[in-house]
Amino acid sequence: MEHQKILDEIGYYKAKAITELLYSAGLITFDEHDKLTEINRRTFSPLYADLLPKTLAKAPKQS
Repeated sequence: MEHQKILDEIGYYKAKAITELLYSAGLITFDEHDKLTEINRRTFSPLYADLLPKTLAKAPKQS
């Protein structure tokens, strides 16, 4: 795997972790989480992006 692909993969997983933390802390909504996930996939082009689900499989938090 070339150097840039490795950096993109690392960047994607860092962005994914941050997005998950924001959602878990209630700082972003379910819809915002899905939008950020899509942006992260386009920005970083993870190696297996085509295999990843298009939206989050979790149910939105109940208030």
